[in-house]
Amino acid sequence: MAAEHFETDRDGCGSLTAFRDEVVETTKRCSSKSPDSAPPNKSPRMEDQFHSTQTSAVVEQPAETDQSEVQADNTDGSSDPIVNPTTRRKSFRRATVTRRSLPALPNQYQILCRSISTSSSQQERLEKLMEASMKLALERTGDSLRSVPNASLESFHKQVEHMQKEWKSLAQTISSDSSSESSRDPLVQRAMEKVRKAIESIQTESEGWEALLEKHRTKAQELEREVERGMQTGVPLDSTSVAQSSQYLLIQNKPDYHSLLRRQQPLLNTVSLIMDTQIKMVRQLVFIKEQAQILVKETSARMASEAGLQDLSPDIMKKLMSLPLSSTTA
Repeated sequence: MAAEHFETDRDGCGSLTAFRDEVVETTKRCSSKSPDSAPPNKSPRMEDQFHSTQTSAVVEQPAETDQSEVQADNTDGSSDPIVNPTTRRKSFRRATVTRRSLPALPNQYQILCRSISTSSSQQERLEKLMEASMKLALERTGDSLRSVPNASLESFHKQVEHMQKEWKSLAQTISSDSSSESSRDPLVQRAMEKVRKAIESIQTESEGWEALLEKHRTKAQELEREVERGMQTGVPLDSTSVAQSSQYLLIQNKPDYHSLLRRQQPLLNTVSLIMDTQIKMVRQLVFIKEQAQILVKETSARMASEAGLQDLSPDIMKKLMSLPLSSTTA
């Protein structure tokens, strides 16, 4: 990290040096063209900024830098009103670019990693990092307690000793657990080998079952296609297998049902036509019956009104027609 900071500082100084040379060349060119005119207003300010950047090790506040630059621009502009605005904008852009090459802030937590070697194991590095972090936290807590009035440093030191003892016991427990785990490694390896073999055997068996299932699925699809083909065109018989069968004569005498259906098709059409005609006749008879009932009701009501029998029921004709003949003759 220190090397990185050094390289960053070197790059920043190099960029500022190049910028200073460019500003000097610009001033020389301007002086050669008009010797009586004053130098540009940006070169003194940028040289001051260059010297202040080399001497300072920390980053200044951006607001103060901007205010100083604005004040310098105002003072320079008031002293030399002949300066071109384009030159002023270009110099301001150069100044903003040079601000980006300032050195980075130092990282205060790099001290924790300096005492940890990269050649040690990951667990040891983690233990050392935790121990260094704890020490740094305790130091900062002690420093803050010293500035607090009426703070008991003795109780704090006692608590620190207690925490250190607990940390040592915890580190010993972790190291013992890791050693026991390393001693149990052969047993774990054998168990893992058995599990791996079992998984491989199960995978092999599963692949075999999948192949068998795919085979039967293919056969089922082929049989389904043959059944559909037989329903459409008929099933052809193998003459050799049929000749050797005991049911050869019965199979040969089997009637052709397709030809029978074709011959009976006109009769079936006639029967369906007769059934349709009978259905129409039944519907007409039902309609005639309904019309007759309506006519009887209207006739009985009209005859009752003509005879002056208003209290009679409308079905009087139906009742009279339903009476026996013996009662009417008597």
